[in-house]
Amino acid sequence: MEHAALFVALLLVSYAFVSVPTQAPEIHVVATLDFFASIAEKIGGAYVSVDYIVPSGTDIHSYSLTPQDVEKISGADLVILAGSDFFSLDSQILENAQGKAVLDFEDYNATLLPLGDMERNPHGYWLYPDNAIGIAGAIEHTLSEMHPEARSYFRNNLESFVGEVHHIISLSLDMVENSGVKGERVLLAVPGVFYIAHALSLNVAGVLVEGPNKFPSQSDMDRFQEEIRSGEISFILNARNLEGSKAGQIAIEISRMTGVKVVYVDIFSADNYTSLLLRDAAAISSVQSVTNYASQNCDASFYVYIIVALSALLAVVSYVAYRYRREILE
Repeated sequence: MEHAALFVALLLVSYAFVSVPTQAPEIHVVATLDFFASIAEKIGGAYVSVDYIVPSGTDIHSYSLTPQDVEKISGADLVILAGSDFFSLDSQILENAQGKAVLDFEDYNATLLPLGDMERNPHGYWLYPDNAIGIAGAIEHTLSEMHPEARSYFRNNLESFVGEVHHIISLSLDMVENSGVKGERVLLAVPGVFYIAHALSLNVAGVLVEGPNKFPSQSDMDRFQEEIRSGEISFILNARNLEGSKAGQIAIEISRMTGVKVVYVDIFSADNYTSLLLRDAAAISSVQSVTNYASQNCDASFYVYIIVALSALLAVVSYVAYRYRREILE
C-alpha cells in the first residue's frame, strides 16, 4: 500500500513539472499587434514573455515603426506578424527581423473572405474564430519546435484555448439569436468589423469606407439610405475608437439623416480574445437600447459608453461563470 501511494505521489509530482513549469521565461515573443501577443501568452504560458509593437487601440495602418520598436525586435526570439503582404508596417518589421524565427500570414492557414470590391479582406481577419484558432495552432507548433521538452504543455494550452473559443462563440451566437438580431443586414463603417459581423451571423449589406481614400459614391450613399428607410438595413456597425474617423463621421451623418442606429464593437482591445467576443456579442444584442443620432442634439458618446460598460459587465460575469463551471467539472 505504501509503495502504491509513493508511486501515485511520484506521478503527480512528475505531472506537475510538465503542466506547471517553474523556470523563468526563455522565449521572448514580439508581435505586431497585442491580439497576437495575447494568444502567444495563452499558449506559451510560463515559457514565454511577450511584447507588441502597435499600441492597444491603434490602427495598424496609422502606425509607424520607431527606434524603440526596432530595439524590441532585435531582442525577440520569435516575431509574430499579422501579414507582411497586406500591411506595410509588417513589411518593415520583417526587414528588421532577419535571422529571427518569424510567423507570418501564410503560417496560420487563415481564411480571407470577400467584402465589397475586395476578393480577400485582410482587415481584422484574426478576429474570426477559425482564424484565431489557426494563429494559436501556428504559435503552438513553433514554440514546440523551439522548446520541445514543453511540447505537451503547449499542446494542453492550445486545446484549452480552442475549447474556450468554441464555448464562447456558442454563447455569443445564443445571445445574438435570443435578441432577435441574428441574420439581420448591417452596414459596416470599416472592413475591420467584418469578421466580427460574420462570426455572429450578421449579413453585410455593404461597407462605407473600404480603405484609404475609398469612400462611397453618391449612388452608394443613396442606395444605403433607401435600404435603411425601407428596413432592409437594420443598423450600422463601427469600431470603438473610430467614431471620429472619416468612416465614423459618415456613419453618424447617415444616422442623423435616417434615424438608423450605430453600434460600436471592440476590435482593438484584444488582451483576452474570448472576452472581446462576448463584449461584441453583448453590444450587438443590445442594439434596441442604442440611441440613434437623429434623436439627440447632444454627444452620443455617453450612451455608447453606457452600452459598452453594460456589455463588458455581462461578458465578465459570463466568462467567470464559464471558468468556474470548468473548474468544478475538472
